[in-house]
Amino acid sequence: MIEVMADAEPFAFEGNDIGVVVSHGFTGTTQSMRYVGEQLYRRFGFTVVGPRLPGHGTSPDDMETTGYLDWAGEVERCLRELAARKKMVFVTGLSMGGTLTLNMAARFPELVKAIAPIAPAAGLLAPEFAEVLALNPPPARIPGIGSDIKAPGVVELAYSEVPVACMREVVVLASQTHDLMHRITCPTLVLHGREDHVVPPANAMLVVNTVRASDIRLLWLENSYHVATLDNDKDLIVDRVGNFFAEIAASK
Repeated sequence: MIEVMADAEPFAFEGNDIGVVVSHGFTGTTQSMRYVGEQLYRRFGFTVVGPRLPGHGTSPDDMETTGYLDWAGEVERCLRELAARKKMVFVTGLSMGGTLTLNMAARFPELVKAIAPIAPAAGLLAPEFAEVLALNPPPARIPGIGSDIKAPGVVELAYSEVPVACMREVVVLASQTHDLMHRITCPTLVLHGREDHVVPPANAMLVVNTVRASDIRLLWLENSYHVATLDNDKDLIVDRVGNFFAEIAASK
């Protein structure tokens, strides 16, 4: 039995007939999305599910046994389970969770009715990330990339080291998702911090300029770094994402 860290467990809040899947990011945990997920339930009444991605919230050794198919597979499982019992389902997520949000919308348009990717990695890497992947021989691990947060005293629950083998998996996921983004036609709200030290903000414009939805919106987060869902703009995120999903739900 693999032990899961405290606050890294999957969560669910049963609300109305509108389902929302919320996904955390690479090396992070459900802790980064729990506030947003709970507030989407409390303020808007949505049914919210926050999966723990395989290999996350346990140990880097455990993570090293997983890859992008496992991560995407868990989000897909939650998406299908919600879609089977709710009137419509939306998806949001942070960082790689934003990538998975885009991936689900591109691959399962019949299930995903709107999306709100937050700081999504959509094909453009930070130079430091790319440089590690060019090392030969590669290191097995690098220092962790969590807690890029502007608000003082706020800490993200994330690994202190990153398996480089899993970094390659992220690149495959981002590349695959980039190549499928033109299939996205559902309403899309992209949120990204202007000062993001992990995922280049240019990814936001890449998404906006690639998806083919007739309703595409972009919100720059002016007072947060990468982990915006725990940062100064977390309530702005809840407000904008919640109202966006409620608007789309009302129009269907």
